[in-house]
Amino acid sequence: MSKLARAVELKAELVHFATSGRFGRELSAVLDRFYGGGPPADEAAAFLPVDFFAHQHRLPSGETVVDRFVAERAGLDRTDVELLLSWKTVVEGVFEVRAVDGAAVLLFNLVDELVYRAFSNLGQDAFEPLAPGMHLVGRLIPLGADWLISGTPAVHPAEARETLVSVAAHVALNNPAWAFRNPVLLAQAREAQREQRRCFVGYFGTDLVVLLGADVAALMRAYLAYQSARLGGAPPEALELPERVTSADTVALIFDEVGGLGYHVDFGRLEELFDDPRLIVRSEYRELLSAYLRDESVSPVPIQRLAERDPGKAGAVFAGLLNRKGFDWERSGELLLRTHKPGYFSEPPLPTVTPMTAAIAEHLGAPAR
Repeated sequence: MSKLARAVELKAELVHFATSGRFGRELSAVLDRFYGGGPPADEAAAFLPVDFFAHQHRLPSGETVVDRFVAERAGLDRTDVELLLSWKTVVEGVFEVRAVDGAAVLLFNLVDELVYRAFSNLGQDAFEPLAPGMHLVGRLIPLGADWLISGTPAVHPAEARETLVSVAAHVALNNPAWAFRNPVLLAQAREAQREQRRCFVGYFGTDLVVLLGADVAALMRAYLAYQSARLGGAPPEALELPERVTSADTVALIFDEVGGLGYHVDFGRLEELFDDPRLIVRSEYRELLSAYLRDESVSPVPIQRLAERDPGKAGAVFAGLLNRKGFDWERSGELLLRTHKPGYFSEPPLPTVTPMTAAIAEHLGAPAR
């Protein structure tokens, strides 16, 4: 059996497994979230939440439905397992049809500017209505070195390009990690981030500045105007910051060389704790440090920066937090951070700057690269 034929079989089994009723509560919650704005507009929109649920939704155990299917489906060989587990990687995008060749279609993703050779579980006839210049909005899953269309894509004529370019720009702006699948875009963003960091240090005199939460918006607007004058481009018309930032007593802006620019609330209180480890006995300091340590969404950079100032005091702080007498930061600090924030150490963090794809440039009216 060909890889495509086997993938078609496994895809049908996976969808049946996901919708069999055993995950009824979880699937209902996903459907409610997707359909919160009203019923689906078409078949593509109707199947999207089911496809998302089967491939990407995290169950309460932390597993995906794919993980559960692989664990419970008897008779899978190594090739099947590798293929199924690869399906946790889903490429979503706005795809321009570049060529149609029988059972395969070449798709250029406006979101990440990569070309994908894709097949359909419906066979060669699925691509007969397509022609170069048309567009698909949909999802792809791996098929070895190629890709399989997952779910039902929405098909648009070439005349819809202007609207779809704007859609792709919004997708890339809201999901920069998707654009950074392209190593060229990733390298360009890293260089732009290095330039912005030099600009930040030139403006503030340091890469770490602590501000009152109420002052952050105004100071950042002034800085971004300075950055635009130095590096080119127009400053943002409006700077929207989360209420948790603007209402915080203090906020640290840290423009880390690797991690990029981050906003870290209540950093001033964290500084007090690392200056005087005896404060760890007070609940407000323990809770703050615990949140910085245990929340996987929080960068390790603030803790690393404070610990670098005085590793001995850092060890005393964590000895008190963890109830581990004699905790030595220099010996065990990195292991502690890796344990609680594995995602930040498994690979370099993505840039925090906007990926300047052609779609974004066209949408913003910026010069082409």
